[in-house]
Formats: sequence, structure tokens, C-alpha cells
Amino acid sequence: MTTSVLPRIHSNGEVSKDIVSGRVSSSRVKETIAALAQGESWSELWQIADSMSREVSVLFDADGRIWVDIGTTGHVSLEPPLGATIPFRLWVHTHPWDPYWSQTDKDTLAAYSMILESALVLGHDRMKWSRNGSDMQTIEPSGPLSTWSSEPCVHYEDGRSETND
Repeated sequence: MTTSVLPRIHSNGEVSKDIVSGRVSSSRVKETIAALAQGESWSELWQIADSMSREVSVLFDADGRIWVDIGTTGHVSLEPPLGATIPFRLWVHTHPWDPYWSQTDKDTLAAYSMILESALVLGHDRMKWSRNGSDMQTIEPSGPLSTWSSEPCVHYEDGRSETND
């Protein structure tokens, strides 16, 4: 992540053309991902990542600027960009199928707990939130993850929590 991305929806055809031709980090792809994140179109964002067979990371800084990083098939990391304003409001990233806090994700949340407010992981049909400083049940009972909430997965289509199905 080197520069912020201006959110802009490009046509599905243009985005698909870039993805099929291997230009997964094109400005059209990144701008569309940023716009989907800005509009909280989480399912559509996950679908683009899935169509690339890549994990995607989106970071919102304190000024509302957005950075997009395209990872590999099984990994994308949070890489705070130079020039971003902390605290970071939100880190969103995709997983290939199910949303959960992997050990890599937990390590990231622990490392950035002083400068990150919330995080969201997206899966194929649902998402999982964690908020720093929440009074809810936490990811771990002690250490830096004791400030991060452990919230149930929520389905995209209607906001149903897995505990309310």
C-alpha cells in the first residue's frame, strides 16, 4: 500500500477484463474495491476478491482515506502506509471462504491495537467484526487481544447473527 485510492465504481466488464488478464492491482480494480468498501458493499467486495483468487485488504485512516492491497491466494497483510493518519478507523480483509480470526489476523490485531479501532473479515456469505475497546466478550482473556471484541459472524443479506439463526 503506497498511495491512497480514490473510490470509483468501474463497470463489471472493465474490472473483469483486468482480472482475467492478470492486472489484479490495476487502478480500476483497486478503485472499485475502495468504492465498495466505502459503500459497505461487503458481499460484492468479497466476490471481486474471490474472482481473483486473492485475499484483499482495505484500510481506512482517521481522515477517511482508503488504501487497497491485493495479496495472494491465502494471505494479505495490514501494511500501514506512509502518510496515513492514525488511528486507523477500519481494516477490512477477505478470506477465501469463511470469516474467522486466523492466527496471522490475531497477531496483526495485537500489533496494531494501539492505532486500530476496528476490523472486519469477509467470507463467502457472512462477515465477522472485532472492535477495539469493546465491553463485549474478547478474542482472548488477557494481553493485547483482551481489548478486541469476539463478535459472532453476521450474514450479509439480512444481518442475521449466527447466534440468532
